[in-house]
Amino acid sequence: MCVSMLTGHLTEFNINEFYHQSGVLTDPGALLADIEHIIRKRRSISESLLNARVFINNGTRDDFGYSVSNHPPREDESLSEWLERITGASSFCAVINGLNGWSDSLAQKINQDFNKEWVKKYGIPSQGIDVYSFMGRYSLTPFGIHKDQEHTFLYHLGPGIKKAWIWDPSIKDIAPVVKSDSFNLKETLSWATEVTLHPGDALFIPQNWYHVLENPEFSVTLGIAPYEMKRSQLLTSFLSDFLAVHNDEDPYITLPLMAEADVKDIITAVIPPDSGKKSLDDIAQKGLARLISRLKSNSFFKYTSPPRITGNRSYQYHGDIVFGETEAGSTRIYLRGKDFLVKNEVADKVFDLKNEMARPGFSYEFRDTDTEDVFTQVITQLIRTGVLV
Repeated sequence: MCVSMLTGHLTEFNINEFYHQSGVLTDPGALLADIEHIIRKRRSISESLLNARVFINNGTRDDFGYSVSNHPPREDESLSEWLERITGASSFCAVINGLNGWSDSLAQKINQDFNKEWVKKYGIPSQGIDVYSFMGRYSLTPFGIHKDQEHTFLYHLGPGIKKAWIWDPSIKDIAPVVKSDSFNLKETLSWATEVTLHPGDALFIPQNWYHVLENPEFSVTLGIAPYEMKRSQLLTSFLSDFLAVHNDEDPYITLPLMAEADVKDIITAVIPPDSGKKSLDDIAQKGLARLISRLKSNSFFKYTSPPRITGNRSYQYHGDIVFGETEAGSTRIYLRGKDFLVKNEVADKVFDLKNEMARPGFSYEFRDTDTEDVFTQVITQLIRTGVLV
């Protein structure tokens, strides 16, 4: 399909410098077809809605984001005609995040051509890797000149061109201008590098580099972004994970008016009494292990697959299943980014089943009339989570 989606034609890749390369994708139409299939066939994949936003006149319209999921294109409509119809506008921008969870072929391509190489070179991004799409016709990115905390890889799919302006922070810090007017392209243009993207081109924008984009003609762009958490966010996620495991409910806490109140009573309400007084080090170690297992089971993607609709047909193994810690007769297993605590005997059966499913040529014929036993429940969960596709 393409050369490396991470480095393109480069042999040495510098993560601190932007690049624009032509011909990185040899078949951009195949990726565009994947995205269009998601939009047209959403209802046959999952009852969940797409993670979609639509911008009109530089503002978000939640009702149009809903329409992206529930009012798909007609058979005779192009994506451009469809968005014009549901928005009633000639200028619009639609964004869909988490595409990997909706298209198994897209997820496999990007995992093979980007994720594996990124993780090998830079490690696991702590929030995972997002796969998203911008599509539309607009004069400038709806939120104006901006910078992202994450590195951004853009792959232009066409059919029209895309223009980009990128500001190298070592040449000029345009933050004072952008903070007063993020659409002030005229005053900052002299310091920008202008790029025109054609179908198949790739553009890499390092984190914290200001940039803005334009679609003078309708076009679709695929984006890939490894997301990181700050240390404070990571630690907070470990604590949230710990509380979720030990407390099915997450109650709101009201603090007493008097400072002389019994602090121990308040702490008991905050920290579940059955937590065993775990140390912060214990909580962090367990939280980190769970986070890595979740990401590994999901090919390091940020978003999981939506709950899949089961159908009477044959299924193949997509992966992945990761086995985690065992505690009190139960084992935590991770199915494509989602974790479940199951009895050890069930985990043993899933382990054997994984080995069977990983064999070349494996296929399972699912029928909703099958006997409702533990095995059928496991198979149904594997289909719902996208492990079997």
